[in-house]
Amino acid sequence: MIHESAYIGQNVIIGNAVSIEEFTIIGDNVVIGDDVTICSHTKIHTGTSIGSGTYIGSFCSIGALPNLKGFDKSIKSGLRIGSNNMINDHTVIARSKDPDSNTIIGNNNHIGHGAYLGHDAIIGDSTILSAHVRISGYTQVDDFAHLGMSAFTHQFSRVGQYVMIGAMAKVVRDVPPYLLVDGNPALIKKVNKVGLERQGYTGEQINQLEQILNALAKCSYPSLNDEDRVQLMRQFQQCEIFSKLMKFIDDSKRGCLRIDA
Repeated sequence: MIHESAYIGQNVIIGNAVSIEEFTIIGDNVVIGDDVTICSHTKIHTGTSIGSGTYIGSFCSIGALPNLKGFDKSIKSGLRIGSNNMINDHTVIARSKDPDSNTIIGNNNHIGHGAYLGHDAIIGDSTILSAHVRISGYTQVDDFAHLGMSAFTHQFSRVGQYVMIGAMAKVVRDVPPYLLVDGNPALIKKVNKVGLERQGYTGEQINQLEQILNALAKCSYPSLNDEDRVQLMRQFQQCEIFSKLMKFIDDSKRGCLRIDA
């Protein structure tokens, strides 16, 4: 159902069983999948695509201009939103700042009231971004991460899988997977035990992660020297979780958060 007061632009593709409520604006060249709900007074900007089953609340700006002084509005870029996402009221998601590029939101994510997601962010699947979260440009948030209310990420940072970030935390470096971080600036506090249990991780796996974190806290992490790296490999070389942690640390471009020892 499309309310008579809604505005629909040119070359818009709308799927089946879509609800577009009153005073909503749909820009040109927008693609809306099946079973999508777009609530009142929301604007879907030109070049946005929305996957099936997604809910978008009232007073949102989806695919908005990047929050950059002097941005060239003629640049053609977009926003790609996957399926079955919950995007609550007063959320702003910016499109990419680069020509022919996209900000990307995966599937099954929950985005709280008043959140801001900056240009060229990449959000994985099944994340929780709580109310008033601030995701800076080029941030990557991996699957099953949970960011608490009003948490902030620095541009170009990465948040690993199964991470929990505390409310109002200021994340200025990369956050390795499986961990809980908090503070301003944020530090690693412990293993994200509750989150991992909810996702089916066993007590043995969580205990092993706690041993790994304890070992990292006692060595040269985050800038691991060769001696510490060899020792860690000897101790945990049979552990798949350790391999994933080490790959994340080695791939980090900004460097990883320190441990609050």
